[in-house]
Formats: sequence, structure tokens, C-alpha cells
Amino acid sequence: MPNHAGVNIVLLRAVRTALAAAALVACSAQAQDPGASDSGQATASQATTAQGRSNAAKAKSTTTLQEVVVTGTHRAGLSPTESISPIDAFSGSQITNQPSADLTDALTNIVPSLTTQRFPIADGTAFVRPVSLRNLSPDQTLVLVDGVRFHRSALVNLQIDPLGTFNQGAQAVDFSVFPSNAIERVEVLRDGASVLYGSDAIAGVVNVILKKAPKGVTVGAELGKYDKGDGDLRRYDADAGFPLGADGFVHVSAERETTDPTSRGIPQHNAALVAAAVGANQVPYNGLGQRWGDPQTKSNKLFVNAGLPLTGDVELYGYGNFMDKKVLSSFFYRNPVLPAQYGIAGRSTLVNYASGTLTPADAPQSLVDSIVAGGGNPANYLTANAASSSGWVLLNPIYTQFPGGYSPMFGADIADHQLVGGVRGGGQSNFQWDAHYRTGSNEVDYRLQGSINPSLGSLSPTSFHPGKLTQREQGAGADFVRSFDNSPLTLAFGAQWRQETYIIHQGDAGSIAVGPTASVFGVGSDAFQGFPTSAAGRFTQNSDSAYFDAETNLTDKWSGAAAVRYEHANGYGSKVVYKLSSRYAFTDTFALRGTYNTGFRTPTPGQANTLNVTTTANAQGGLIPSGTYPVNNPVARALGSTPLQTETSKSLSVGAVWTPVDNVTTSLDYYRIRIDNRIGLVSKTVTQATVDQLAAGGYPNAQLLLGSDASYFGNAFGSHVHGIDFVVDTLHQLGNGRLNIDFRYNRNTQDVVKVKPNTLNNDFVYDLEHQVPKSRSVLSFDYGLDRFDVIARINHYGGWSTTVGLFGSNNPPDDVDHYSGKTLLDLEARFKFNDTFTVAVGGNNVFNTYPGKEQNGTLQFLGVKYALTSPFGFNGAFWYARVTASF
Repeated sequence: MPNHAGVNIVLLRAVRTALAAAALVACSAQAQDPGASDSGQATASQATTAQGRSNAAKAKSTTTLQEVVVTGTHRAGLSPTESISPIDAFSGSQITNQPSADLTDALTNIVPSLTTQRFPIADGTAFVRPVSLRNLSPDQTLVLVDGVRFHRSALVNLQIDPLGTFNQGAQAVDFSVFPSNAIERVEVLRDGASVLYGSDAIAGVVNVILKKAPKGVTVGAELGKYDKGDGDLRRYDADAGFPLGADGFVHVSAERETTDPTSRGIPQHNAALVAAAVGANQVPYNGLGQRWGDPQTKSNKLFVNAGLPLTGDVELYGYGNFMDKKVLSSFFYRNPVLPAQYGIAGRSTLVNYASGTLTPADAPQSLVDSIVAGGGNPANYLTANAASSSGWVLLNPIYTQFPGGYSPMFGADIADHQLVGGVRGGGQSNFQWDAHYRTGSNEVDYRLQGSINPSLGSLSPTSFHPGKLTQREQGAGADFVRSFDNSPLTLAFGAQWRQETYIIHQGDAGSIAVGPTASVFGVGSDAFQGFPTSAAGRFTQNSDSAYFDAETNLTDKWSGAAAVRYEHANGYGSKVVYKLSSRYAFTDTFALRGTYNTGFRTPTPGQANTLNVTTTANAQGGLIPSGTYPVNNPVARALGSTPLQTETSKSLSVGAVWTPVDNVTTSLDYYRIRIDNRIGLVSKTVTQATVDQLAAGGYPNAQLLLGSDASYFGNAFGSHVHGIDFVVDTLHQLGNGRLNIDFRYNRNTQDVVKVKPNTLNNDFVYDLEHQVPKSRSVLSFDYGLDRFDVIARINHYGGWSTTVGLFGSNNPPDDVDHYSGKTLLDLEARFKFNDTFTVAVGGNNVFNTYPGKEQNGTLQFLGVKYALTSPFGFNGAFWYARVTASF
């Protein structure tokens, strides 16, 4: 069992340390100027954009909770401590002053309630890493850019338990789209907000606020690598502001980044045996067989943000983004065909053995005759052997190309764009309005190298394009805000229309071809089969909604808000949700706040229509096909699928905010979220009875599915989530410099409830409840003195547990592996030589902390060295240097 007592002691000490620091500052420090934040222009969500704009002086890039926020409210000028809902604001400098420009890592590194994981061999999840808020599904967090909904990724996460259990089935936003130098700040609303923003905002909202400066140029370059000497990072970026007319602006941000792969595994068991027989140089990855580490990436990102005032207080605004990213990772190792004396069985795509032997079985005469009858040459599909009655054996002639086995390389070309345009007005009056239109797209174009379509024999290509996924979205909205000169009442109302289209593009001919030996060696590109003609298609879903929101001060100390939304989605009916909020300020420094809301999330076209077949490994290292099928597919129906329904939620949040002095702010929020009809992947093994049912219905090649894992989406369970968020933020003078101490703590518990019969197994349920640490804390110190700045950030992750997953006993806690918590330290030092040049050096995880050794026997067999489910990865220390020039 994990040492929970030890973990809790560490966390308790961290909390005491932060509180002691806050108390010391409150008693002895002089009050500080809160205007030292990196605030720039604060642009409000939708109709409140013109209301919320402020131009604070940029003194030093430290954080403060007194910055005006615009997420989760229609009232202008509120700070996070004045907001009824719990919200955090992180400046652009907090995002950029990290080694990774990927918002996926940069944001999860500083927000303890956000989680991501790294899975090197997990299909598309190795390329698009989902981000979870409060251990809920990544697509239960809504992402906005300047208050406008951002489109989701084309990737539907299909990895199998225990790999990223909380990700399974999610179709969420790709956070890596955002270049850090385009971001003014990020606001994280830790509260349900479906009433204000619509579907998906069950866990909360992440609002990315873009830079709007009309002048200035910054260029930068960064180099870095891991302590092991791999994973080289090279990043070059630039952003610049330009005036547009007398009062308008255009702000352009661009970034190019390349990263080399990492490797932290040990030789795969079979690969080690093969290397001993034929030499490590014949085995992929110099004897490892397969690589456990980060993929190789090359990305180009561009954001253009613009605003142009027209007559009066009417303004045109909009932004456009584009990302092109190429990612290349690896897959499982496949054994070669070796002489019988080595005692190593070859991969089933290459050979079919006679029962109980390592001798290729005789090819049936009927198979040989069918190849000839089809106009083929048996020598292209089988190997000649005079001892066989047919003259041929079941040995794929392509085996000679892989004397040491093969490990397919799996990659993707990812393209992303969104265009938003709108017009707003009334910023100087009591009636503001905003109308906008958006269109966006995300494409994941898969590629496979070093693999084969075994049914094509020696005629098989070794490179494939298994298909492409496209997510297209468009939407339009109109929002209105009415305030009153002699009343604190603020009324807001509006309507939105949204359309999602999911497109599955057929794979190339080689990836889906069914050759004459398909029933012997398998069909389609090995490791990731191409999307067949039957899977290809375009699937569209529309939704319409309207909302009304009222917020006011009931007394001098008591404020409240009420909101309601109606939304209708084609195929899923209508939902009416509401939210009630209140805040009571007992004194100028202490207030209680609370919210109660209902929410929902509509299934996506991708979840309803995804068809994907790949391979996984069992405890003996054997590879078996694993397929995910649409709910209306014959395979899914034969296994018991039913039409998808909308997820629904009820959320409660109660908290306190205390500001004992101007430079110290603390907040403590308790939350409880109850979700019904959660969508998850239901995985089952295809039995002979299922095969017979499919064959009777005319399903092609049904026998090939026998024993395979088949999944489909279903409303399989519910969740009860509860936890606390605790924040202590201080800003004060220390000698001649300024010190910001920021402590954030999250504790989160999830209970899986109402599991529908014959859907989720016990291992999945256990992993969903235990695979993410229940507690995490982040303690940051940011000190600036003249031209010198230093940041120290301590991340503590609590312990976690995981089952063996798909190949486990399905009887937790008997098959559970426990991993202890870890503490990581990040450091960065910056020196500003003059008004132009700044140099920074630093390291993430400077003490080179690794998670515990992997305990899963299957993963050990496959070469995994460190815990694959680690919440902070397993690459070790990363060191970097960055140079920036500002003009």
C-alpha cells in the first residue's frame, strides 16, 4: 500500500509553510502596488469586451489575484476575489517563462487541478495529449479564446485501460495549438459554466486571452535537452504589434519548434532474445525493439489578432490561427522468423506454425488454388517447400526484409486553423452588444512507416497513409449586456448556433487491401489498419441555444446572480440548465461565495461515428487486434450497444476569500460535481457466438475478429467528484527587490457510480478513481531585483494506483500497483542586459526525479522501465537556455 500518511505529512508541511509565509508578510511587509501584474488589455468575454478593457502599467511580470477577469461573469471590472465563481488568472509571462512553449505542459505545470499524461505508444494520444480538469474527461472542460468557443481536435482518444483512463473516449481541444508568445493571460474558471457557454463546460472553462498591443516586437530563441542527452528542443518565436488606423491594432505571433525523441525503456523481452541470436544492430532501436519516450515533433504556429474601431464606439475584431505539426512515434515490436533452434516464435503476420512446433505449417491446396484462380502467383504470398503436399508453406515471403523483426513507426500530420470575426458596440454606454462568427478545423492525417499489409505478401508496401480525421466547426452568436446608471443590476442575454462536422477519410489502398492470405496472416496495415470504405463518411450535428443572465448587488455586502439556458442538439433533444450564485462580504477583507448549477455535454459526431482498428499486446507479448466501432455498427450492436444520450451534471461550489492586507490573498473553495450518463468506452472480447451472429448477418471476414478486443461508446456510468482548491498569493518587498509567493493546492476524489451492467469492468472503474493523484500542490517563488529575476517552482504529486488494465484479473485491488508521490523542483534565472536583450537559463525537474519503476508485468515485458501512468512523465531533468530581444 502507498504511504498515504507520509504524503499527507509532506502536504501538510507545505500548507503550513505557505500559511506561515503569508502570515509573516501580512504582519511585517509594507503594502505593495497591485499594478505590477502583466495585465495589458483585459478583453471581456463576448459582449463585455468593451466594458472590461483596462490599461495597467507593465512593471514586472509577477502574478497577482487582483487582475480584472472576464470569464464566468457579465459584470465588468471584477477581480478574482470579487468574482462569485472561483477563477484563477495566469499572466502570459507565467506561461512563457517555462521551457515548453506547448500550453499543454505550461498550464498543467502551474495549475494543480489540471492534469495531463504522456503515453508513447497510444495511437493518436501520443500526438494530441488531452488535458483534464479535476480528473474529469478532457472534453468536459470548455476552451475559449477571447471568450469565443475554440473547436475540438479531430482525435477521439481510444487508448485502452490502463493507458490514460480518464482520457478514454474524450474528444477535446488540442492545447498545443496555442503558441505561448500569443497569450496575454489565461483564465481558469473552476466551476461549471454550461449555462453561460453551452455544452462541455461541466468541469470548468479555460479562457485564453490574446495579446492586443499595437506596437513592440519581441523575438526569441530557445535550446534545451534532457539530462540523458536526448529530446533536443529548438524553438524560435516572434511576436509584434502594429497600429491599424488611428486606434486599431494587429498583433502577430509566430513560433517554430522542433523536438527530438526521447527513450527511457529497456529491451523488450523478445527483442533481447532476438538480439542475442542475430545481433542488436539487426533489431530496431539497436536492440530495444521498441522505444518508450516522447515522439519527434516539428511544428509551426501562427496567431493574428486584430481590432479596428469604427464610428462611435463600434469596433470590428477578429483573430485567425494556423498550426502545422508533424509527429512521429513508434509501435510495438514484431518478432522475426528465425530457425527453430532459437526457440523464438515469429510474428503471426509473417508465419503460421504447425501445431506445437516452430515449423511453418503446410499451406492448404485450396489456398494455393485460390491464389492462382485469382490471377496471383503463390510465390508472392507463400514460401515454396518441396516437403509440403501443396508445395508451399504458410511463411510470408516478406519475412526476409525483417531479419531482426520490425517495429512500425506511427506518425501524423496535424493541421489546425480557426477564423473568428465580429463586431461589437456600446462600450461607452449602458447597453453593449456583440455579434460574431467563427469557423475552424482540425485535421489528423495518419502515416505509418516500416510496417506491412501481411495479406499482400512480398507485394506489400512498407509505408501507408491509414486515413485522415477532420473536425470542422462553425458557429455564430449574438450577446447583449444591459446595465443601469442608478442600479447595480446587470442583465445579459444572447443566442448561439453551432455546427460540428466529423469526417473520416478512407485509408490508402495498401492500408485496407484484403489480399489472398488475409485469413492466415491478417488484413490491413499492421499496427494501425487503414480506415475502410465502410468507415469513411461525413457526420454533422447542429445545435441552437439561448440564455438569460442577471447579476446584481442585493445589499452593500450581498451580491447574487441567476442564469438559465435552453439548448437543442439534433439527435439528442433539448436541455434547460440553470445557475444560482451568491457572494456575501462580511468585511472589506473577508467574503463567502457559492454557486449551484446544472450542466450538460452532448456526444460529439466523432464519438458516435468513430471506427478504428489497431493492435495491443497481451501479457505474453502477443499482439491482438483492438477495434472501436460506431454505436450503430453491426459489431457494436452485436455486443449490446445502444444510442448515445447527453451527459448531465449538478455542481455545488462553496468558498471563502480572505484578503488580510493588500498584498496577501487567500481563497478556499469546496466543490461537488455529480454527473450522470457519462460516456465511456465499453470494451468486450469478441466470442465465437458474436462471430457467428455477425457472419449470419453477412459481416465480411467476421472470423478474423475472434478473440479481439472490441469497443464502442456508451452512457455507461456516473461520477461523484468532490474536492478543495486552496490558494495563497502574496506580493511584497524583499530588500530592494519584489517577491511573489504563490501556493496552490488541489485535493480531488472521484467515485464511479451507477455502472450499467455489462459495460465497464472493475479494473477500469478502479483506475478512473485512483490513477490520477488525489492531491497536488504547486509552490512558486518569483523574485526580481533590478535586472535579475529568478523563479523557483515546487510541484508535489500525491501517490497514485493503477491496475493491469485490459489484461488484468478484473478483481481490484488484487491486481493493483501502487506508486508513491514525488516532488519536483523547477528553476529559472533571467538577466536583462539592457532594454533589448534578456537571457534566461533554467531547468525543469532539476533533481532528475523519476517516478517509481513500472510494476505492471505486461509493460515490463514490453520494455517499460518507469511508471507509464506517471502524472509528470518519465524523462527526467530538462535543461534549457533562452534569449529574447524586445524592441
